[in-house]
Amino acid sequence: MTAALRIRPFVPQDRDEVIALVLHCQNDGTRPPVTAADQPELLHIPEQYQAAGGGFWVARDGERLAGCIGLMLCPDGAGILKKFFVYEPYRGAPHHLGQQLYRVLLDFARTRGVRRLFLDTPKNTARAHRFYQTAGFRPVTQAEMPVQYRLIYEENDFFCLDL
Repeated sequence: MTAALRIRPFVPQDRDEVIALVLHCQNDGTRPPVTAADQPELLHIPEQYQAAGGGFWVARDGERLAGCIGLMLCPDGAGILKKFFVYEPYRGAPHHLGQQLYRVLLDFARTRGVRRLFLDTPKNTARAHRFYQTAGFRPVTQAEMPVQYRLIYEENDFFCLDL
């Protein structure tokens, strides 16, 4: 991690910046536009992630938000990786912020007894698919997801990692 980048748990004061980051990445012109209202857990991060035993982290470069990642816990040792987004200047070298955020989530998941980590991602996100497959995730069907939840896109791919 560079000296200026710092990863820490989400606090309510981060909400508007997290929403801006998520919408910036989601509404990049490659998919139908979405809003914060389309993903209500984004409006209630403390309740939906942290209070339920999961986690949500933000990465900051000084005062600027650079990335975020969340973990929702499910029954039977499963977890859902959600809201994994990084602003473009922090992707890849020299920061590798996505890898840093992912390691924080993975370490936390293991301390919480997560044995299988799941995620969904839109079909046309090749960079994300490469990241997940390089990290050891394998494709699964939606029926294999430990919980069913509202998806914001019609066409998604689903992945699982055995920890």
